[in-house]
Amino acid sequence: MLNPDHFKTRSQDLEEAYHDAGQFYWGRANAWLNERIIFSNTSKVILLPSHRVQDIDTQEDWYRAEWMFKSLQAETSSP
Repeated sequence: MLNPDHFKTRSQDLEEAYHDAGQFYWGRANAWLNERIIFSNTSKVILLPSHRVQDIDTQEDWYRAEWMFKSLQAETSSP
């Protein structure tokens, strides 16, 4: 719940929200070694379609991720 004031609001009526998908970062070695701030005005995001990501917290999530992977593999290998 990002904003408790919207507890009774339908999610499709709210502004779209984004979440991490494994969080990966690219950067220059000296930036990491000097412990520079990761998030800044020059930070960028890569938007992934929701059908390509699965947060894995439970065994059921893992099964779903496997199903999604198999489905995507079948989609790309069909003529």
